[in-house]
Amino acid sequence: MPARIIDGKALGQKYRDDIAARAAKLRAAGRPVRLDAVLVGGDDDAAHQYAESQARTCGALGIDYVLHELPAGAGHDDIAGRVLLLNTKDEVSAIMVHLPLPAEVDAYSVQKLITPEKDVEGVNPANIGNVVYGRSSLAPCTALAVIKMVEHTGTGIQGLRGKLAVVVGASNHVGKPIAVLLMRMDATVVSCNKWTPGLADLTRRADVLVAAAGVPDLITRDMVKPGAIVIDVGVNRVAGSDGKMRTVGDVAYDAVGGFGTHAATAGSAANHAGWISPVPGGVGPMTVAMLLLNVVEAAERAAGVRL
Repeated sequence: MPARIIDGKALGQKYRDDIAARAAKLRAAGRPVRLDAVLVGGDDDAAHQYAESQARTCGALGIDYVLHELPAGAGHDDIAGRVLLLNTKDEVSAIMVHLPLPAEVDAYSVQKLITPEKDVEGVNPANIGNVVYGRSSLAPCTALAVIKMVEHTGTGIQGLRGKLAVVVGASNHVGKPIAVLLMRMDATVVSCNKWTPGLADLTRRADVLVAAAGVPDLITRDMVKPGAIVIDVGVNRVAGSDGKMRTVGDVAYDAVGGFGTHAATAGSAANHAGWISPVPGGVGPMTVAMLLLNVVEAAERAAGVRL
């Protein structure tokens, strides 16, 4: 049989149902559940569409959403000032800053100003540090999504002890925190990248393989251990055989999953992964769900119902 698919849409919906119930409980107690987002205006239609989609999703779950749109010419002081003001508002449960910011504004210098208690994207250095030290914190959403997807396979802390997890890609807000969170699950973790010598030798030993390098089809069938859990974080736009652009991940999905012409002998998983996440429809929907989970958890902490 081919690999089992980790359906990010279906799994994300389960978390959304839980988020909606928790938000309703807070609202019934008179507690705010609100996400404030800062967006610097301009001609980036994709950013506006994402903000609108975010507003609809929050509304469906009972989370208030307030968009603070600044003019295209806004500089560091304008953006930073808005973030610092939102930090002081008790009615604001959570804060995020839409990217990209204007070229002359350093995103890190703005994001680090978000108070850790309201930093639902996990971009404040204090929250990154809390992830490393294993303290209660708001973890980066994509990293948290990956961990929840691994747990969905039935592989929790007990199952990962003594197992090898390989993370290909070491970005500050994706690869590195994924590696740390896997360490917290007692896995033996190897962090590498697309330039790592002998990459295939490492990946084919992995019980859990996370691809987050941003390289289309970097991970091929011969690089995967039979039965492994494969989580594809990559989001790449490539031209298909018909010339139309399509979205693919870092993993050669059909081959690694044993689908279609790559199907293994019936009843055998000898030549493909055991679990695999698709792109699109895998980590993406789960990342959105984890952002909203962080919003409701921030609200719960502010209300004193969660440590």
